[in-house]
Amino acid sequence: MTEEQPIRVWHFGPGGTRGRGGMGRFLAYLIPALNRENPDLRCRVIDSYGPGAFWQMPFWFAAALWRLGWGAARGQVDAVHLHMAAYGSILRKLLLSMLARGFGLPVLIHLHGADFVEFMDRSPGFMRGFLINRFKNATYLIAIGHYWRDYATRDLGVPAQQVAVIHNGVPDPLLEAGIAERTAARSDQRLLSLGELGPRKGTPEVLTALAAPEVRDLAWSAVLAGNGPVEQYREEARRLNLAERVEMPGWIESAQAWRLLAESGIFLLPSRMEGLPVAILEAMAIGATVITTPVGAITDAIEDGVTGLLVPAGDAPALAAAIGRLLRDPALRARLADAARQRFEERFTIARTAESVAALYRQVVSRPSAA
Repeated sequence: MTEEQPIRVWHFGPGGTRGRGGMGRFLAYLIPALNRENPDLRCRVIDSYGPGAFWQMPFWFAAALWRLGWGAARGQVDAVHLHMAAYGSILRKLLLSMLARGFGLPVLIHLHGADFVEFMDRSPGFMRGFLINRFKNATYLIAIGHYWRDYATRDLGVPAQQVAVIHNGVPDPLLEAGIAERTAARSDQRLLSLGELGPRKGTPEVLTALAAPEVRDLAWSAVLAGNGPVEQYREEARRLNLAERVEMPGWIESAQAWRLLAESGIFLLPSRMEGLPVAILEAMAIGATVITTPVGAITDAIEDGVTGLLVPAGDAPALAAAIGRLLRDPALRARLADAARQRFEERFTIARTAESVAALYRQVVSRPSAA
């Protein structure tokens, strides 16, 4: 008998210092879980954009194309997993897909982009048709929730048998050293938001809601952490007389994000567009109560009044009412947080995600029996 060679899967997505956004954090969780729990797999990430300025991107992308072509020609790749956002990411990943399919490799396209629908709607007819044909040519399209599955099958016409729903997942923070102890210091009056500051994430609505009289008059503090036009929003907080209660530290690293989640009682993400935010899953995992919007695949995780509170996107008064409701009702906060933690354990651990992804790899890569 000879030992069977592992299935070698090359992932193309954000890596290195660029891996700090939601897709990058997801990949940082997924790849170790795949390699650790599945000895028959060997996964690696190749960055097709690069960590530097935009002008450097073509060189990184050219290098990624060359590495894929060289690796495929030498038989070093068994499957290609493309992590796709929108705009330039779609075009880069579809060129990689065409190259991989030219070598007869199975290709999995993983749709992550919050603004993917907007991009497709704005594309000219000929471009839209080309993109849809490329999606149909993939071995599998991975949708991160039922909203995205329905969009792929109904609006793009991808055959249902080519679409797999695999939710994003995150590690269980209560199994990590030190995290459980930090939750003992949780402040139910601490509000937290993680992610790029801007209209898409609902930052204007958050500040307007915090300035509303029904919220302003309650006891609370807030941290809005993320990159983007931080100074612009600090100035807006000063204009609204919130500067002493709202901290905006800019971008923070993963360890600090987990610490803030462990110490915060309420997590805010009133986004206008989303995929399935990793930050919401992290909040569910660690026991913060979530207020968010029913966009993208968020409703796979947050059910209004059961595992969190949902408010309409762009509706600052509704957001203010939800914040005030949770601040005034600790029993409701606890009930929602407990139910969210249970749903996390059932559906959104990185172990479950890795198990589903690994099963898909084994399905698309045929291995001859060992002799």
